[in-house]
Amino acid sequence: MRPRADALAAGLLVALTAWPASAAPAGGFYARDAEGWFWYREAPLPVPVEPAPSAEPPQASVEPNPSESVAEVTPGPAPLSAHWFREHLDTYRDRAIDDPSPENVAVYLHLQRIAMDKSSRFARVSERVVQGDPVLDEITRRPTANFGANLADKQASAAGDALLERLAGGTALWFFFRSDCPYCDAQAPLLEALAQRYGFAVLAVSLDGAGLADGTFPAFQIDRGQAEALGVISTPALFLARPEQGAVAPIAQGLLSLAQLRDRIVLAAVQAGWVSEAEASRLRAGPADARSAAATLTALPEDPTALLEALRATVLPDTRSDTRPDSSQAPR
Repeated sequence: MRPRADALAAGLLVALTAWPASAAPAGGFYARDAEGWFWYREAPLPVPVEPAPSAEPPQASVEPNPSESVAEVTPGPAPLSAHWFREHLDTYRDRAIDDPSPENVAVYLHLQRIAMDKSSRFARVSERVVQGDPVLDEITRRPTANFGANLADKQASAAGDALLERLAGGTALWFFFRSDCPYCDAQAPLLEALAQRYGFAVLAVSLDGAGLADGTFPAFQIDRGQAEALGVISTPALFLARPEQGAVAPIAQGLLSLAQLRDRIVLAAVQAGWVSEAEASRLRAGPADARSAAATLTALPEDPTALLEALRATVLPDTRSDTRPDSSQAPR
């Protein structure tokens, strides 16, 4: 056993002598005999290093400035005003419906009563204002009594008859039809009656080369491209023509009543510039169209009196406008 122990000791000695000198503590291994068999120790844990304090100075707390103005809260509408009723009356109604206690129902009915009374006062004042201002009174525009309305209609009809008779002296009606078109068969008698009444010359043009079923307008012509040139896409198609000028104005492409025929002929003449707007307005049972100053009203005054005057200026008739018939524009 002794030789083996010596070999181990020699090997240990060789290992110790081969260890780096820097790794051995001062005094050597044999100088640490006080440690005994507990010479092995774990390495100490690293001590955490605290970060260095920031070089930036601490921020000073900002105190609110009492002198700064605080945004004012927009107040709600005045209680029981029209605005207030629009916003809240439905709420009280729904509350009374969902919870119909005597108190809830009474509150809603009282609010409704107040709203109705305000409306009644507004209606009474409106009636007095309308009666004192002819611009607002519809009776000024057209009588509301039956005999007055009938008289206005009679005058408008007479003015229309006179205008159509003058138009018939210098214009003609072009009537495009098809022999298999039932609407053309219905339109032809009305057109013939209007032509006989006012003296219009009617030029009937067949798109398919055949005449109408009832033989109206037997002296028709066959279309040779005129319909396509005028943009006819449906029959019956009517045009107002001024032969000496070679001008044509569309009336309609579809079935019209006799009253519609009258109105459409005048409208076509107005659009073509053969009749003035003032003269055409005589066909309506009411005053002639008034010029409006609304185009020159760039701002609304805040003062109620000034605002009222500005609004009146937008609807008052312009006395400088000539509402007499313009004979120079009517065809002869």
